[in-house]
Amino acid sequence: MKTKKVIIIGAGVAGLSAGCYLQMNGYQTEIFEAHNIPGGLCTSWKTDGYMFDGCLHSFGALKPEYRLNLWWKELIDLDKMDFYYHDELCQVFLEDGRIVHLYTDPDKLERELKSIASEDDKFIEGFIKDIKHFTKYDMQLAKPLELWTPLDYFLSQFRTGPYVRQLSRWQKSMTEITKNCQSPLLRRVLNQDFFSHYPAYFFLLSIGELHNCNAGYPIGGSLRFVLQIENKYKELGGKIHYSSKVDKINVEGRQAVGITLETGETRHANLVISAADGHATIFKMLAGEFVDKKIKQRYEEYPMWPSAVLVSLGLKRTFESEPAQIDLRLTDPFTIDDESILTSLPITIYKFDPTLADEGKTCLRVILKTTNYRYWHDLRMNDPERYKQEKMRVAQDFIEILEQRLGNIKDQVEVIDVSTPATFMRYTHNWKGSIQGWDWLPGLIPDTMQKTLPMLKNFYMIGQWVSPGGGVSSAFVSGRDVSRIICKKDRKKFQTV
Repeated sequence: MKTKKVIIIGAGVAGLSAGCYLQMNGYQTEIFEAHNIPGGLCTSWKTDGYMFDGCLHSFGALKPEYRLNLWWKELIDLDKMDFYYHDELCQVFLEDGRIVHLYTDPDKLERELKSIASEDDKFIEGFIKDIKHFTKYDMQLAKPLELWTPLDYFLSQFRTGPYVRQLSRWQKSMTEITKNCQSPLLRRVLNQDFFSHYPAYFFLLSIGELHNCNAGYPIGGSLRFVLQIENKYKELGGKIHYSSKVDKINVEGRQAVGITLETGETRHANLVISAADGHATIFKMLAGEFVDKKIKQRYEEYPMWPSAVLVSLGLKRTFESEPAQIDLRLTDPFTIDDESILTSLPITIYKFDPTLADEGKTCLRVILKTTNYRYWHDLRMNDPERYKQEKMRVAQDFIEILEQRLGNIKDQVEVIDVSTPATFMRYTHNWKGSIQGWDWLPGLIPDTMQKTLPMLKNFYMIGQWVSPGGGVSSAFVSGRDVSRIICKKDRKKFQTV
């Protein structure tokens, strides 16, 4: 059989994953990436001696008994990596000065929650019991749903059966589940903003994974992690073209046959895989010609992650007495832009990663969510000077809050770095500057999205725009899955070496 050529658009985790597995299976692949480095949203960048991270809090399946662990080891050597294991999801700094610890140890968490909400003892006990139960649950499917047979569906009930009661109990949003709790404070601390984009069971699963050290932060950060996958891809013979933005996916007779770059250069392929932004892929590169009612409705109505303003600080001090993760509740609302006014701030103090700053110095980051991507995009395009001023205003307001709540901040700031929705759109081309694609909606069974488009052959989509909830692991799996699907269609045995 003649070797098939595959073009992959985007060198993020999904694109690199697909490239690696297709190379392993005898396909000739080339990746075209608009940026000059790999990773997409999973990235870090160095500014005046500080390495600022834009992505990873942790990633899962670090224990060998989990299926995804075996898959990660097909591309990277986890045993040679160092990880930091969070003993707290965060500390909630309340407006009145009190602190609530969201421990990853279920027993410690139970004691802490009961100390602030004894009237909800029964709810807390059930919450903790189910966290412990979920620590044994491996959610990863053995193969993509597209390849399931009736036997797979039959057998899945035995694997999921021991957890169905817990999944059913926590399938709604945490806001909905906690609305009958008597303690307003308990409702507040359990409704963490990040987890509002998932069913509540994802919160419980995450705590369980962190507790049993099945999830951790990779020392060195996001870019160092991604570079390992890029290196594996190159070792397998793959080619990456950086600073090569794809303008169009070429189609002949309703079959994808290659791409046209922004420069006008065309490249032929037998298959095209887009690991790029979903909206740009469907409505720009393919001119909206291969959509149905469901796809249109999704991009018009489906809830999605907002964008964000990331403020990163390089500080000439250490934070021995401060936690690594802070959920800072504000006495006065923090105005990000006309549409985005926040009452809490998720702060990460990178005291646990000595590779990001010199000795005696620390990186600190806050994620300020905003749905007003258009404001930041238009401001940068139409009034660059005011755009710079607005970035600095947000940063200085944040520094002032830190000074008041933590102390000894203002005089220790050496570097200020601000990324906005315009930054995300410029470097990753993600629609509306979204940082994680679609929400994972409440429900017992996660929503699934097709990797193909109607009436278009030899084309696939992967990444966060076909995997609700987003995240590094789901991006990696989508790249592996599409490779299995392609091998199955070509009647080739799927290889992982």
